[in-house]
Formats: sequence, C-alpha cells, structure tokens
Amino acid sequence: MGPGLWYDGSMCNEKILEILGEKETLKACIRDTLGARERRTLPFDGLKPSGVLLPLCWKEGEPEILLTKRSMNVVHHKGEISFPGGRSEPADRDIFHTALREAEEEIGLKPEDVEVLGLLDDHISILGYHITPVVGAVPFPYDFRINSESEVLLSVSLARVLSDQAWMAERTTFLGRGINIYYLEIEGGFVWGATGRMLKQFVDLLAGRPIPFGPVSPAARGWVRDLMRVQAGS
Repeated sequence: MGPGLWYDGSMCNEKILEILGEKETLKACIRDTLGARERRTLPFDGLKPSGVLLPLCWKEGEPEILLTKRSMNVVHHKGEISFPGGRSEPADRDIFHTALREAEEEIGLKPEDVEVLGLLDDHISILGYHITPVVGAVPFPYDFRINSESEVLLSVSLARVLSDQAWMAERTTFLGRGINIYYLEIEGGFVWGATGRMLKQFVDLLAGRPIPFGPVSPAARGWVRDLMRVQAGS
C-alpha cells in the first residue's frame, strides 16, 4: 500500500498501526504530523544548546528506533540509553547540523544518509541542556561505527513503543512543575529521563493520542537505582 492509494494526512494517525510496514507512507505521516503542529520552543536562558537525532530505520520491513547505550567512560549519563547527540558547537549552522554532526561522531552515520522528517518540542535536562530532537529516517543495514562515547547500539520496534502496554511512569517535580518520568523497557535496559520524555512525545504525536502508561516496575526502579549508584561512585 503506497501513499497514493489511501494516504490522507488527516487520517494517518488513526491508521498508524496499519502502516508501520509501509515505509514511504509512514515517513509521509511522520513528516505531516510534525510539520502541521505548533512546536513548543523554550528560551535558552543560559542553558547549553544541544541537539539529538531520533533515528528511525526499517529492519526486514518493520520500523525500529535506534539508540545508544553510553559507555562508563563519559563524563555525564554513564551507562544510560539515549539518542545520539550532544552540545552545539560555534561552527554548527543550525540545530539540524548539530544533531547530524553528533550522530556521525557517535555512530558513524553520515549526514547525507539521513532524511530529516521534522522536529519535536524543545526539552530541558537536569544538567542544564536545552535539547532539540530531530527525527530522521536512516538506511539499514548500515555500516554503523560507534565511538568511545557509546558501549553498544540498541534498537526497539516502533510497534512496541506505540503499544498501550509498554510504557511506565511516575510523577515528580522539575523546575517547579509536575511532570511524568517515563520508563520503557527495551533489550539492553530501560529508556527513561530526557530520552524517555522525547520518545514518549514522538509516539503520542504519531498515535494522535497520549499512549497510556502503568506503574513503574521493580525491575525498572532497580535498573535506574543501580545505574545511579555506579554513576555516583565513578
């Protein structure tokens, strides 16, 4: 089923689970969904501008999201699962340049091999980073080459991330506002923190509704607790 057979931007979110295997239709849906909304932008106010890439690839015809598990040798976020990305540099032309440059440095993905589909809302991390996520389609298979900042390249199927049974959350306060901390179990660990917020926003937009979540499991709490202990002791 190609985009020309039934595709209607106003309908794509309702049919999202039906079109996961239709690469061009799904890309058009993502592009339209992200482009039609008013994106939330946040002031920098002394924060460190940074960009990340949410890479979407197709493995055996099914869409998957790529993430990295950070090594224990980096200064911040040791061992955490995140999107490739980092702080903007003076030579970067814009936030797209930042995200794609960082992705090339971290996982060997050439900028010209990324089809940019749009932007998510700005996010602020607890370490003072102002993060803009760039969503992009990337080829697969691909000669990914991770650098010393990452331990391994991971992936999770888009179908799982869209599932009503996959997400967990707990309520907390950040910068004086009540927010949810989201958790998602994938092969290799748990997505949470800023990466969890960005990924949850992406699938909520794609589904056209908030994906429900359940209570945080003991396994998720234990994984994060053990990671925090390791980070504190390094």
